[in-house]
Amino acid sequence: MRPARLRTVVLLLFAGVAGSAGAQKPGPNNAITDVTGVTVGHFTGIDAGTTVVRAVSFTPSPGVPGGVTQRGGSPGTRETDLMRPDNMVETMNAIVLSGGSMYGLAAASGVMRCLEANGIGFPVGGPNVVPIAPTAVSFDRATCNAPPATRPDYNSGFQACMAASGGAVAQGNVGAGTGAVSGGVKGGIGTASVVLPNGIVVGALVSLNSEGTAYDAGGDLLAASLELGNEFRPLTKAGGQSNRVPPSLPGGALRSGTNVVVATNVQLTKSQATKIAEMADDGISRAVNPAHTAGDSDTLFVLGTNELAMSTLGEANAVVTQIGTAGANAVSRAIMHALLAAKSTSCQPSYCDTFPAACRNKP
Repeated sequence: MRPARLRTVVLLLFAGVAGSAGAQKPGPNNAITDVTGVTVGHFTGIDAGTTVVRAVSFTPSPGVPGGVTQRGGSPGTRETDLMRPDNMVETMNAIVLSGGSMYGLAAASGVMRCLEANGIGFPVGGPNVVPIAPTAVSFDRATCNAPPATRPDYNSGFQACMAASGGAVAQGNVGAGTGAVSGGVKGGIGTASVVLPNGIVVGALVSLNSEGTAYDAGGDLLAASLELGNEFRPLTKAGGQSNRVPPSLPGGALRSGTNVVVATNVQLTKSQATKIAEMADDGISRAVNPAHTAGDSDTLFVLGTNELAMSTLGEANAVVTQIGTAGANAVSRAIMHALLAAKSTSCQPSYCDTFPAACRNKP
């Protein structure tokens, strides 16, 4: 085969796997809720909160299949072992992201009670169910070095679960992003989605609370080039070294963490969801530097709602690669949305207040 023809074949194959960038577009809400069957709810406390992502299946199933990857050095998690492919339970009902550090794991109990009240969960005989709600938490650093006024608890999780809805998703200083910090500026909740030409929808929701920064030494955002269409309008340059780049807050064990949920409308096995999670997790490292540090809790979950059967989309491994690629970019874009939506607090400036030149075209 001639080199020019071989190159054409390779490009066509890549387009079939990754999808044409020009043909990709955000969903109507540019949010994880563009994946049909996925809803999001927040509980926002004084300086910490909880976010719940609920998912229902398009098949007669007690939940949706999921996978997880955990690459931060200080994880705060619950029930992630259930999501390993070698363990029995195949489906999940919700994912809980919370502030409060390890104390925030208590929010998961409230989410379980909320789901149980609606008969949602893994059947264990008769009318009894056990809701499966894997959880990841991170430390709230935007408290001016003071002890938190409140911590997420049972009630936080219950209320966030009850508030879950479709449509637009509140971003910035809400839910699990209430006390979040990214480097030296305010972090928060961000979300993004992409619709591929073959009907696959992939969405991401991020709680950005990173030790690393999402901007370079001059303040320019690392993942700005990954925008779809005109979603960032576009951002301008931050202004270089003439800006005062705020120092990052000190790192260390249990001090930070970017926790993520990626969802797709494709039917997945746990093994496929796990591979997609490993690929999508690269979206953190593209948008935050450094990522997955010893003090970060970085944990990423993947859910598939079974709307599209894998068998109708082509060769399974190629489809998994396509979803993982789209998921990584959606994660990076969600991180940007989190940073741009965040508002300054009394002791933590936002990105846009720190670099107003960069944000003058912000929607």
